[in-house]
Amino acid sequence: MKNRVGRTIIGILALLLLGFYTYRQEQIHYHSNDVAAWGPATGLHPEGFQADSVIGSEPETPVQMTYENEAQPAPAAPEAEQAPLPEEPAPVPEVPAADPSLQLARDNAAALGLPEPPEVDIGSWEMLLANPSHPIETYQPPQMGYLNMTVSETDIQTNYNPNRCAVDLRIADQLLAFALGCKDAGLPVYLSSGYRSYDEQSYLFQRKIGQGYSEETAATIVARPGTSEHQTGLACDITDFYRETKDSSLEDTATYQWLRDNCADYGFVVRYPADKSGSADSITGIIYEPWHFRYVGVEAARYMTDNNLCLEEFLALYGVE
Repeated sequence: MKNRVGRTIIGILALLLLGFYTYRQEQIHYHSNDVAAWGPATGLHPEGFQADSVIGSEPETPVQMTYENEAQPAPAAPEAEQAPLPEEPAPVPEVPAADPSLQLARDNAAALGLPEPPEVDIGSWEMLLANPSHPIETYQPPQMGYLNMTVSETDIQTNYNPNRCAVDLRIADQLLAFALGCKDAGLPVYLSSGYRSYDEQSYLFQRKIGQGYSEETAATIVARPGTSEHQTGLACDITDFYRETKDSSLEDTATYQWLRDNCADYGFVVRYPADKSGSADSITGIIYEPWHFRYVGVEAARYMTDNNLCLEEFLALYGVE
């Protein structure tokens, strides 16, 4: 009886050991297709197993498994570096075509019996035209220069100074040289009025109307705001000494005569000469002003002076109407 019980116990233990051994083998040996389909399990992995995916991922293509000691494909040979392409030669600059406005000026000058005009850029700031036909609205020079009115001090200031003559800074050196040339000739010189703002010009224009002038007549004496050359900063009234009222008698002074005869060498012209000015119907539309000098650049100034042209006539050669 005892022997039968012992054999029974031994048989049961053997069955339990066999079941446990089978369970352990199932836990260890996963089939790679199962892993590919379901992702890595949380249990044990075969030694050397590495999964390329992560738990819960759903790759579009089956996950690739790799094992240690598994033959790996040889890495692709690096592509040969492409030889640099030869640099293209720099384009040869084209020869600029002749300025149509210059050719027009030559043709117009020839038709009027004038010599060939200078090659100037009529779009440059020196050629800025301000008159009733060419208003400049509320234009302001980019930067101001302030000169001593009697030129007893020759520095050029750039900070606002109401006690000095203000002009566009780009002509300050030329204006100073012009005035000093007059002084070196032994003549008195006074820089009476340079830049005037739109508002200042408006005040002067309305004051002239208040003195009893009609708007049309007032506009020949004091330009309407937005049409004054003083607003460009490129012009200056120059007299022999301070004069509250300027009139044509200034042409009799030695100072004016020197300024008139030498202004072109410094790039200035008499802006409103007697034979081009005097009424609203004249070429300039302004009264004769022997005190008003305008900077246009040396080349243009010499041509205008030598050929008795005002700025409107000079620019008309280039097609400016």
